[in-house]
Amino acid sequence: MRNHQGLLACAFAGLTLALPAHGARAQTPANGSEIPLQRCDRLPVVILQVDKADKRFLIDTAATSMLNEKSFTSRHTKEVHVQSWNETTALNAREVSIGELSLGSHSLRAIKLPAIDLSAIAKACGGPLDGILGVDLLEQLGVTIDLERSVARLGITPSSSSDVSLIADMEKAMQACSEAFNNGDADKLASCFDPDFLLSSPGGELRGRDEATNHFRQRYFGLNPRVHLSMTMSDQRAVGNVVWSLYDYTIESPSVHTAGRGMMLCRRFDSRWYILSMHESPIDSGLKPAH
Repeated sequence: MRNHQGLLACAFAGLTLALPAHGARAQTPANGSEIPLQRCDRLPVVILQVDKADKRFLIDTAATSMLNEKSFTSRHTKEVHVQSWNETTALNAREVSIGELSLGSHSLRAIKLPAIDLSAIAKACGGPLDGILGVDLLEQLGVTIDLERSVARLGITPSSSSDVSLIADMEKAMQACSEAFNNGDADKLASCFDPDFLLSSPGGELRGRDEATNHFRQRYFGLNPRVHLSMTMSDQRAVGNVVWSLYDYTIESPSVHTAGRGMMLCRRFDSRWYILSMHESPIDSGLKPAH
């Protein structure tokens, strides 16, 4: 359980940068499409209705949804895969059938979720937890998380003109960062990273601007011909001066092929954009066969 607790701590390393310093009391919803968030320590918690009963779920936007086995009855045990930012772990977990799971007016019916002992996580954040609401159920429920206003939004809300401008400005800056990578310009690439930059992937973590830059320099910039990075962003959201974005990426050369998906947090500070964190899940990686 201690290892899983560590995974969740990594998962929230980027998200908590954007969390405002409010107390644990929930906000009043601005309208029917917004659900107030609570807190478990600094981490966001939302109240779900599970078979008509209120349950407290920790929000982890890149983990697999799961239940606290102490909060639910179960039927059988099987091996399931639990995913977090930097690792997918196979474990034996109880599977619980839920008739209906609801958040506001959005509901899911006849779903099955793994249940494990989450008491250590609940103890660490200082409050009861009945489960973890992960990216799988967030997508199915059509929910986005507004960390600045501490609400869960039902459905996709149109971006304001200021958000659209902010996102466009971020995309322009990230294009320049991609060009720096493709040109093997380590100094320019380093200027894209926040001093406390975090890169998380199944292969491990890189913490800090210098460690990340040195990694890219040693792994890619010495190759001839050079590798080419291609990145396509989607599902972007602006929260204050922070923009988070999902992205698909490939890194290609005659000898290297890597492709995957990730989530990136960027922040504008003093008219410049810095990458706070990148959490990647490669789907295809390795050396190309020699011809």
